[in-house]
Amino acid sequence: MAFYARNDELGLVIGYEYEGQPHVYMPDFLVRLTDGRTVLLETKGYLTDQDKAKHAAAKRWVSAVNHWGQLGTWAFALCEDPQRLGALLAGL
Repeated sequence: MAFYARNDELGLVIGYEYEGQPHVYMPDFLVRLTDGRTVLLETKGYLTDQDKAKHAAAKRWVSAVNHWGQLGTWAFALCEDPQRLGALLAGL
């Protein structure tokens, strides 16, 4: 990992729909890996159906951004166990 930032003031939000209503999702962290990729990192212990909808939207967003190709390569990662974060990022 090269560096990371908490996404609380960065303004990166992803629109999604849950139960027919529009919502916005703000991933927890942006992580820049040493190979230049940027990861939307979400930390979560228990997943609700709404969390699953958020993560599906994030994966679609990553796919669209990567297809566009103007912002480098992105990925989405969900960390359910903070002690395994290093291994999770190394496996991307």
